[in-house]
Amino acid sequence: MEQINEDKDRILYKVILIGDSFVGKTSLIIRFCNDTFESSGIATVGIDTKTKFIKRKDKKIELQIWDTAGQERFRALSKNCTNQMDGIILVFDMSNKTSFKSIKMWYNNLKETVDFKKVGVILVGNKCDIENPQVDHDTAQEFCFQHGLSLLESSAKSNINVSEIFSSIIDIMLKLNDKTNIKRVSSKLEKISPDEEEQLKKKKKKNCC
Repeated sequence: MEQINEDKDRILYKVILIGDSFVGKTSLIIRFCNDTFESSGIATVGIDTKTKFIKRKDKKIELQIWDTAGQERFRALSKNCTNQMDGIILVFDMSNKTSFKSIKMWYNNLKETVDFKKVGVILVGNKCDIENPQVDHDTAQEFCFQHGLSLLESSAKSNINVSEIFSSIIDIMLKLNDKTNIKRVSSKLEKISPDEEEQLKKKKKKNCC
């Protein structure tokens, strides 16, 4: 994907990464936005966001990426955020079988707040570069087959399929928008006005990558 400067004709998409703690959600976001790998071992507290401006299929896109805490005490917060999203990336750790079992819980929570006909959802198995994974490809693929999801295996550490994750979710969101011939901005279906654009710039100036 080509990175672009801010532009008033761009489309704003909100994407959230959901999954247990320490599956690598933050590392995937940092790799995608900054092309670096960080493994601090410190879990995200609450909600954090980053923004990236890119071009995909001749569309100028402002991608607002939400990073969520996986701890149980923050799950209600993550659940409340999902109804604002255009795309959802479910993440599990291929070296941690429990994190994959939790995907069913995360997915069931989504069904309470998300209209899957309007929101793109994919499944990501992170840390695919490890030896002897606890979750194999066929098991994850079977879950995706049952729920109509796409599967990507990635590694933030080795930079495997990180860009492809976000390309995939963007393509799904663009396809959903094309069906109704309208552009999605924030949680509304409209174009960004100059005033809204200026507000977005001021709001996201500190965390824009």
